[in-house]
Amino acid sequence: MEFNKTQLGRVLEQVKQAILAQTPVVYIPTDQIEIIHKLLYGNDCIDSLVPRVSYDTTTYSIKKLKFDEIGDYSSSNGSFTSITDNYQIGVSNPDSIRIPSILVSYVTDWTNIISSVRDFIAIYNGIKKSKNQTNPSLTDAVKRSIYIVVTPKEEIIPASVAPYIKTVRIPALCDEEIEEIISNKLKENDISHEIINSQLLSQMIVSFRGFSTNKITQMMNLMIAQQSIDFDDVDSSSIISIIRTEKKQMLDNNQGLKWENPSISDVAGLDAISLWLKNRKSIFEDPNLARSQHMDIPKGVLISGIPGSGKSLMAKTAANILNMPLISLDMGALLGSLMGESEHNMINALTMAEQMSPCVLWIDEIEKAFSGSSQNSSSNDGGVGRRMFGKFLTWMQEKSAACFVFATSNDITSLPPELFRSERFDCKFFTFMPTATECAEIFAANIKAQNKAYQKDLANIPARLKALQAKQLFDHALESPSFWLKIINECCTHDLSSCTLKNVNEELTDEKGNNKQPIYSWSTTSRPKNKLMTGADISALIKEAKFRIQSQPMTSNIPSTIYNQIQMNNAVREIMKSNNFKPYGETNLKDIAKCFLKLHENEFEPASGQCILDFDCYDNDKHIYIHDSSIAKEWSNNYDRVLYYTLVGAINHYSKEIRNL
Repeated sequence: MEFNKTQLGRVLEQVKQAILAQTPVVYIPTDQIEIIHKLLYGNDCIDSLVPRVSYDTTTYSIKKLKFDEIGDYSSSNGSFTSITDNYQIGVSNPDSIRIPSILVSYVTDWTNIISSVRDFIAIYNGIKKSKNQTNPSLTDAVKRSIYIVVTPKEEIIPASVAPYIKTVRIPALCDEEIEEIISNKLKENDISHEIINSQLLSQMIVSFRGFSTNKITQMMNLMIAQQSIDFDDVDSSSIISIIRTEKKQMLDNNQGLKWENPSISDVAGLDAISLWLKNRKSIFEDPNLARSQHMDIPKGVLISGIPGSGKSLMAKTAANILNMPLISLDMGALLGSLMGESEHNMINALTMAEQMSPCVLWIDEIEKAFSGSSQNSSSNDGGVGRRMFGKFLTWMQEKSAACFVFATSNDITSLPPELFRSERFDCKFFTFMPTATECAEIFAANIKAQNKAYQKDLANIPARLKALQAKQLFDHALESPSFWLKIINECCTHDLSSCTLKNVNEELTDEKGNNKQPIYSWSTTSRPKNKLMTGADISALIKEAKFRIQSQPMTSNIPSTIYNQIQMNNAVREIMKSNNFKPYGETNLKDIAKCFLKLHENEFEPASGQCILDFDCYDNDKHIYIHDSSIAKEWSNNYDRVLYYTLVGAINHYSKEIRNL
């Protein structure tokens, strides 16, 4: 490939542009020291910035040096003398410049070199005269020089020198370079290139993105040493595992990003979003094929809804479905006290996230990070939130890496409207109050996940201890949704009398004497108090039921299950009938109504594929949910009937109040 398209060629071009623009200092934040060495001494770069020469102080003459010429060797006495050339590493005094030079400082931050940088800038701009520029023919030496500052990670440039500095970030290796490294390493070990099929090669190239040449070479060496890549076979799962382990280590000291473990259990009640992800899995599995078919890499999804409805679990499941690492971004951890520090941290985190691709980038409760980001916001953070939000939107708009953003929100009323526009997220899903069937599936899925975890723990304990353990955690009958469906319908709907609707406009007429638009609200003056649950309520209920069962006297015999069918049935029913069990659907009806109205306004799609309520039944002009009592749906169970009437009544009861907020 052409040199100017390579990683090194692109860095060289940026530094050249800085010299042509007469920018005194170039800042390169990188821990890849080999890149700087190649920039100075590599065959493709030597003399491209400043010709490498040596200055003779006795004759005032200049000697041209070869890139590998580092000293003089005396054959008479065998002595070696290092050449003092114009590539000065570890600069302490810019006054030493007599000839056009490259000054390079490797530091951890700007504190130790700020004085020498200021001196160089002053000499460069003629504010200060270099003491050593005694030869009139060399008075322009500094103007033809460049000062390169290198730090292992990007630091904030001090404001006093920032206008005189150009930041050059090391670009990622392009796919052709990565493929060439793989090919060369296989050739070096006499392994046929055909041993890696095109799909695996495509996965390796995408997974290697963001790594340095040196790091890719090390991983290839490890793969060959562990025989993940052998002369006649490859272990694709082992190859991807090695790469992911290295990526996990990259995040250890990264601010704001954290490696997460994907969920291995199925998520209940979110079938539509699961199917959406599965249909796009092939794009991430074979990026080259997707690119050849001009298929765009999905940017991400925004999933919002009421708290405790499975959004976070879905984020962990998404990584499992797409078979990609899961990384969480904590916006709060990016905030800094110095001017520009927060925005700087945001850029670093997003850059690192791209380097981790392919991956799922999970931003939990995104409204907390950007709630004060709208133009009309009265946030007193000095505009930091708006600037961070702007950088995030720009990144979302322009990113091409396979970094799939999975953003969740409990309160989209706090989110700026810019987040809902096209080209931000590929799709917007919502979670809502689950139906009876979905609740039963959530119960069953929770039990299955705990049984699976118990079996895993059981397999890892010694045989002598295993004999003393119950064979199952929960009775297998509890893994059936039908078991829970019966309990839900019998125990969560005791306040049936309040779950009917009446037309509160029935006796009101307009100016022409016509009856006003029916507005159906609760028949009673008080709100219904049925046990309408979210996924979080169900999880908490199972936890409490386990505690109650364990509090009962135990027999000395080893039971076949720790929690059997009868015990769980009795414990769960007892909790559901208790006044102390107050699920979200009983206590937060106003919040649920508020959530529905905002989801409807921004045209979200149901994550489960269906919803107990229909967006089309909400009249935007009259701000009411239209309930037709004559053709009311025949609900198949009491729970869904209660849920529907409770929520319709809540929307129409609170609609006016919500709109005035």
